[in-house]
Amino acid sequence: GPLVLGSHTATAWLWFTLATLSTLNAHSGYHFPFFPSPEAHDYHHLKFNQNFGVLGVLDRLHGTDSQFRKTKAYERHIMLLSLVPIKELYPDETKKSTTSEGSCSTSKEE
Repeated sequence: GPLVLGSHTATAWLWFTLATLSTLNAHSGYHFPFFPSPEAHDYHHLKFNQNFGVLGVLDRLHGTDSQFRKTKAYERHIMLLSLVPIKELYPDETKKSTTSEGSCSTSKEE
């Protein structure tokens, strides 16, 4: 791109730096404070048929983010503006216990 468009060297270095930092953030596995959310990109690697775009505009237009918008990760897809971990702000739903009432070995009737 910079060679074809004849970009200034400083502009090319700025672009390469931002592109590298964005790629590192998206593939790090962490949702860092004050950085763009990697949730959509993580979901893309989970499903491979969702969230193709960088900004999400074309994904919304073409419907390739429809499954992602139904997940808890979509609620977390915000720029974190505090030092509180995102999973504390938007915790996963807790799973209910599958033990039955009759299988308890300690009862008051014994």
